[in-house]
Amino acid sequence: MLERKEVKCPNCGSGACIKNGKVKGKQTYLCKKCYSRFSLERVRQRYPEKVKKQAVAMYREGYTLTQIANSLNVKVQTVHYWIRKYISTDN
Repeated sequence: MLERKEVKCPNCGSGACIKNGKVKGKQTYLCKKCYSRFSLERVRQRYPEKVKKQAVAMYREGYTLTQIANSLNVKVQTVHYWIRKYISTDN
């Protein structure tokens, strides 16, 4: 008999998830509660706090988002998010 694996949504923790296609050969699921689409093999890249603070410091020194992103090898959108997050908590 085939054993069925319980899939839980990483966003809300619900078990109400259904298969929802594949991306790059990996099965994706859809949460019926929060409509989040996810994969069990998901690997999320996390950057050290040191890199985030360095990006904010560079921004305060007058570097552009593109310059910061290129020097830290990070996406511009990620740098923009860090800047908004850290600047808003400083005020």
